[in-house]
Amino acid sequence: MKRLLNTLYVTSHNRYLSLDGENVVILEKEQEVARIPLHNLEAIVTFGYTGASPALMGACAQWNPFTFPAFRI
Repeated sequence: MKRLLNTLYVTSHNRYLSLDGENVVILEKEQEVARIPLHNLEAIVTFGYTGASPALMGACAQWNPFTFPAFRI
């Protein structure tokens, strides 16, 4: 199986990223906006104010290599 190096870009403000099983869940005002399988991602890039759950940060740290940069504009 060929692994594609996909990057998740979160450009909307006031989103929260969490982990549900093996999925990255994007929440806005406690409503699920999107769900992406973590194993399909190589990196997560956020712009603006975006929070992330400790569980997601830990899962990202276990995937090697995995980056989780956050930029504030």
